[in-house]
Amino acid sequence: MTKARFAGCVLLGAMCLSTAQADEWKMLPFKDPSWSPDFILAVTAGELDPDVDGVDSGTAVGAQLSLNCPWFEPPKGAIRQQFNYNSFDENGLEITTLEINPRYYMGEGDLTFGVGPGLGYLWAESDAAGVDTGMWALQLGADVEYRMGALYLGAGTRYQLTQDEELGATGQEGVDNWLTSVKLGINF
Repeated sequence: MTKARFAGCVLLGAMCLSTAQADEWKMLPFKDPSWSPDFILAVTAGELDPDVDGVDSGTAVGAQLSLNCPWFEPPKGAIRQQFNYNSFDENGLEITTLEINPRYYMGEGDLTFGVGPGLGYLWAESDAAGVDTGMWALQLGADVEYRMGALYLGAGTRYQLTQDEELGATGQEGVDNWLTSVKLGINF
C-alpha cells in the first residue's frame, strides 16, 4: 500500500469519527449501569473482487460479531465495533481475512446506516506460487442494518488496501479488494 493511499484512508476515517466536539463524547460508556453491548452475531455472504491479475470475483463467506463501542459514545448516533471473518477461494487464489471495522451509525429506529475505517490482516495463498503470504490491511466501508426483535438483516461494502507484499513467485504485490455482502443474524 502506498503512503498516499494510507494517509488518505486515515484522514477519511478521522473525518468520519469527528462528528462532534470532544467534550460532548462520553468516554468509557460501559461504566454506566444502563449501557448494553447489544451483541449481534451474523453469517455473511457476498462477492469479493480482488485486484489480482487472472483472478475473477467470486463468493466470499464469513461471520460478523458486533457490539456497541465500550470506549466511546458520540452525542448522536452510535459507534459499533464489527469483528469480521471472511473466506474466498477463486481461480487458484485463497484469501482469508480478519478485520475490525468500527462504524459510526446514524438513523432512528430499526433502520440505521454506518460508515467508518477498519484494520485487518489478510492471508493469501496462490496455487501458482504454492506459499502463504500474510499482510496488514486498512479498510473503508459502509453498512446498512435493519433490526426487528431478535432478527438482524444487513448489507455492507468495503474496500481493503493491503500491504504490497509479494504474492509468492507470481509477481503480484498486494491483494487489494472490494467486498460487498449481505448479513443475516441474531440480536442478543
